[in-house]
Amino acid sequence: MAVLLLSAAALVVQLFLFLCVGSIVMKIRGRQVYSLSQAALLGYFVWFGLFEAVCLICEISLLPLRTLSLIMAAAAGAAILLGLYTGYRSWIEAMNSLRYRLSLHGITFILLLVALAASVAFVILYADASADSGWYVGEASTALATDTIGRFDPSTGTATFLFQARYALNCFPYHNAVICALLRGLPVIVQARSVMSAINMIMSFLAVYALGLSLFPDEEEKKEKIRSIRNRPGSYSRRRADLFVMMVFAINLLSSTIYMPGVFLYMRTYEGKALIVNVVIPAVLAVGVRMWHEMEEDSMRNLFWILAAAVCFSASSIMALILSLMIALPLIAVRGAWNRLVPLICACSPVLAWGVVYYLIQHGMIVLRTWR
Repeated sequence: MAVLLLSAAALVVQLFLFLCVGSIVMKIRGRQVYSLSQAALLGYFVWFGLFEAVCLICEISLLPLRTLSLIMAAAAGAAILLGLYTGYRSWIEAMNSLRYRLSLHGITFILLLVALAASVAFVILYADASADSGWYVGEASTALATDTIGRFDPSTGTATFLFQARYALNCFPYHNAVICALLRGLPVIVQARSVMSAINMIMSFLAVYALGLSLFPDEEEKKEKIRSIRNRPGSYSRRRADLFVMMVFAINLLSSTIYMPGVFLYMRTYEGKALIVNVVIPAVLAVGVRMWHEMEEDSMRNLFWILAAAVCFSASSIMALILSLMIALPLIAVRGAWNRLVPLICACSPVLAWGVVYYLIQHGMIVLRTWR
């Protein structure tokens, strides 16, 4: 029962943390249109982007895990307090208009919630004894047990003498160790395989929903006379976004090979590669579609945080970089907006910097020792 309560607390606290972080960013940007789902998804990317930077500094400096845990606990506490201060009015307004916004979705929203609940239940209950599962749990467990960051091989328990670029530069597994260090009594395997998998599934749905909103804007409604609640502004986009998420849900559910996104989403939700495929790439596509539609004011800043989080998740973040360039460069060339090249380079800088450091470590130009 204690583990169950801790798991529920970890789930709620982390989701609330992401909401607060996203609310702070939206407040800083001065956005007038507020969305709980967009705030939570943005906060998710921003938090893991910041975690990557802090964790890398602690890892290379050979600081213990408890130091990283204290830093992130202080950051989380400050984010929650500041998020409450800056976002509570928006949350109250969102709750007061909840009935109206639900009416914009209609029956599709109920189907969407059923699909999400079924997906979350599946990833929580699914058992996986693969080598990848063992590595992700073992990496966090080893860090927690030894109070170190990346200095022991999780497969054998032996000490390493050099940081391996393939693993050391992507700090996602250590986030689970930090959570378990702060919530004493919560097993790493529960945080990594159940709690974080549930959060990742929710964020995947939110990312696909954001893509759906981008693909189906409310432009058609402007040409129609509003006569009923079904034709109110926002209904067209929301209902079609709901259906889009349901279509992607069905495709993922019917995926049957290891190379399909659905297998990563449902059976390997705890992996960073799964987050690249099912959270980062849909989010990049959503930003790209809005860039082409000229609907996105903060496209480059959003892209920066998405790619920063992608570096934290996996070395496969290079795929998100390629996709971002394939979207933005033709847009810049077609419209002659060459002044956007610098913001694009800045937005892609997290993955570009990771690629440079990875290359230098792999070719022996940088040597990062795990012991001094």
